[in-house]
Amino acid sequence: MDDPSTLNPKKDTTYLIIHESIQQGHNAYFIKDIGINNNQLVINAKRIQPFELNTPITVHQKTDQLTHKSIDIVWIRKDPPVNDAYMRDLLIFQQFEHQIKCLNHPLGVLKTNEKLAATLFPDITPDTLISQNKTDIIEFIDQFHACIIKPLNGYGGTGIYKVSKKDTNLDTIIETSSQNFTQQIVCQKAVNHANGDKRIILLNQKPLGAINRINPNGHRNNFMSGGHAEKTNITENDQMIINHIAPMLKKNGLNFVGIDIIDGHLIEINVTSPTGIQEINHLNHTAIEKDIVKSMEQYIKETTHA
Repeated sequence: MDDPSTLNPKKDTTYLIIHESIQQGHNAYFIKDIGINNNQLVINAKRIQPFELNTPITVHQKTDQLTHKSIDIVWIRKDPPVNDAYMRDLLIFQQFEHQIKCLNHPLGVLKTNEKLAATLFPDITPDTLISQNKTDIIEFIDQFHACIIKPLNGYGGTGIYKVSKKDTNLDTIIETSSQNFTQQIVCQKAVNHANGDKRIILLNQKPLGAINRINPNGHRNNFMSGGHAEKTNITENDQMIINHIAPMLKKNGLNFVGIDIIDGHLIEINVTSPTGIQEINHLNHTAIEKDIVKSMEQYIKETTHA
């Protein structure tokens, strides 16, 4: 996870998972770094002290060196970008997959770019182009008129533009987004964002809760871009989308996932650090972190027995 001092006690999902784990009698550690010593996985970590809700997380100063024998499970919950260091950590965890359990599975996370993964399901996603080629991007925008341009590895609404062929700064946006045409970007037919961006949290491929993110001042409904949460329900179309992607999630060991649906279309499959449970709890008077930790305990029990 990211540095615990950066967590917002009123917003972060990781915060609630840690708190509930400690409440249920588990010891929670913040992993500083991992490595391999003579073909043994070594984890340097600091124990998180018990804390009250809505207070900052604190960790012990002492660093403990842990091995797979002293750990029941590792949660992988680092915010993007998925950079070289992040991928190396996933590969190391993957090398020791038979000795240590991870949520989500490291190889599943490595294989699932949050925007690319949605393109596996063209029947339920908007028309999409992944390219760094200026001509292809311009032709795509010309075909669909209003389009969304966004980086492949962005998050929180960063770098998302709504464009059309008439925009006088279109060349500049494409050039900047693609880093001078060296990096692929997502160019997607724009759908109606006015009714919000629905985040659905999936636990073991089943919906645990949902919120709708609305930003009346623009096309970016993400919380980090000014969106606010509104209560919503899971529709028949939402469930159809969930059923459609569930086999892929299960195959890749992706047990805790957040999907984004706009105007009835699947937009993203979030596997790195899906969030939203604090907003779901607040609007629905629930405590779904209890279900998450209970499921974690059951997973440990079942896989250890196996």
